Amino acid sequence: MTKANRNQERDTVLFAFHEAFERPTATQIIEWTERYPEFADDIRAHAAVAREWADDQHAVSAEADESLLSAGYSRALDLMHKARTSTSEAQRSFQDVIAARGMTVPQVARAIGIDRGVIADLFSGRMSGPIRNVFVDAAIGVLTMSRDTFARLHQHALSNPTLGYAKATHAPSVVVRPYDDIIRTCDDLTEDEKKKWLEEG
Repeated sequence: MTKANRNQERDTVLFAFHEAFERPTATQIIEWTERYPEFADDIRAHAAVAREWADDQHAVSAEADESLLSAGYSRALDLMHKARTSTSEAQRSFQDVIAARGMTVPQVARAIGIDRGVIADLFSGRMSGPIRNVFVDAAIGVLTMSRDTFARLHQHALSNPTLGYAKATHAPSVVVRPYDDIIRTCDDLTEDEKKKWLEEG
């Protein structure tokens, strides 16, 4: 990517961030820096200025001076530091993440374009890796998170699995299956869909 293209992409991201949040919260800043790690410093700086402008209704300058930028940036970092622990504690699981976004498992499945049973297996810790990149990319796009966050939540799900339904013949149990097996045996996916979700990526 050329420097001009990178600058254009950065400006597009910052404009979208500005349009989305008049006074961004620490949680929103964290989400966007995880979504666009290559522009994390720019997002933090922009968030700092946006918070300053929102706090000062009498601000008339179109550009922030260096002292305002530095002070705001420092405050934004402090807010993020304080919020990071509470955010990671509050959103330790996939269920926490979708609850925070006001989504359900069926909604996530529809947005990704896959059977909800596959999402349920992932969220409940019944899907082991390796998980194909084509699925991870689709999931992090819908859930607006980084690959690192996805990996952390997947590990948390595997460490804290949800029991399956009880059968008449035995107690409920946790059956963990590899991603590929789950896709291949999903009756609600067509052969073409299975092929898509089993692609190397």
